[in-house]
Amino acid sequence: MSVWKQWFHKRKQSDSIGTMVTKEIVSEIPVEILDVIRRFFGTYNNFRGARSLQTDTFIREVFYATKQDARDQRTVEEMETYIQQKNMQRLRLKSYEVDEFLMLSGNICMIGVTREFSNQHRNRVLYFMNKEEGTWRFHHIARSHHGVVLDKFQVKEQVGFVVGNEKAALLFMTHAQSSDASTFITGDYVHVEGYLEVEQQVSGQLYYRIVRMNRVH
Repeated sequence: MSVWKQWFHKRKQSDSIGTMVTKEIVSEIPVEILDVIRRFFGTYNNFRGARSLQTDTFIREVFYATKQDARDQRTVEEMETYIQQKNMQRLRLKSYEVDEFLMLSGNICMIGVTREFSNQHRNRVLYFMNKEEGTWRFHHIARSHHGVVLDKFQVKEQVGFVVGNEKAALLFMTHAQSSDASTFITGDYVHVEGYLEVEQQVSGQLYYRIVRMNRVH
């Protein structure tokens, strides 16, 4: 899991209008992946415009993150329509900065992106891209979350962490044999990143699959 702990704090250079790419990172990204990244963010404010660059799993994740209702069983096409309508009412993406890149295998990579929206709000997410049938597509989006581990429990082969505070918390899950499962305990203040699990559910609840987790000192 040490590969997940690598962070890049390097010089940045302007890549195009509204875009920043860390100088050393951009040189590490294969041209075919960089092209997909640019096309994806170039159509960010028109969700349907990037449909060919997204897997069905990615659309389901965005839908459930927006709707927050695990009981809603729409088709992928209906989910896409819903997201498109919601996006028209939302803030527009002003710029993005790619500052992390990891090639996890020949067909999977991860990029770290800081996004700035029209009201100057900024957040950072991880995107996972898969290569399917010769084409790279966005497959997962992992969001960052800070908070206290309010509860820790095990369900069969998985360990769950409820992270947040008494007013708001999110459920994160990982495999019981992972290092995160054995490292963190109730009361730890953590920074956790995970993507919304849409392939499996625990008692009909939405939860996030942990990508990486760190204790905040």
